[in-house]
Amino acid sequence: MHDSSHSYSSLRILSQSKNGYIGQCSCCDHYNFVFGNVLFIFSEDGLNGFHSVLYDEHQFHTMDIPLPHGRNHLLPSPIPNFMLSFNDDEVEEIKGLFQETLLAIEIDQIFSRK
Repeated sequence: MHDSSHSYSSLRILSQSKNGYIGQCSCCDHYNFVFGNVLFIFSEDGLNGFHSVLYDEHQFHTMDIPLPHGRNHLLPSPIPNFMLSFNDDEVEEIKGLFQETLLAIEIDQIFSRK
């Protein structure tokens, strides 16, 4: 679960919002995506893949009638009977986090070529 060799103080925050952030671990180059009480740890390919899922209507489902708590977007997980749910504002916030993060990564790549 928790790797004691990792130091969360060495996390470089690439994007931050009211409900979460995306940061890059300096010791392993993995990306932490935290939103509410959920933490995903991605490789760069995983980060890009999750970003793609946010815009894929076949994977990220929008319901015509929201759930009782107002969330109308569902993201299935590989775990049976486990889904994440979001409202419109949360989806836009998450998309913004990913767009800012991917832009920061692109800028880093441009400067590392010089």
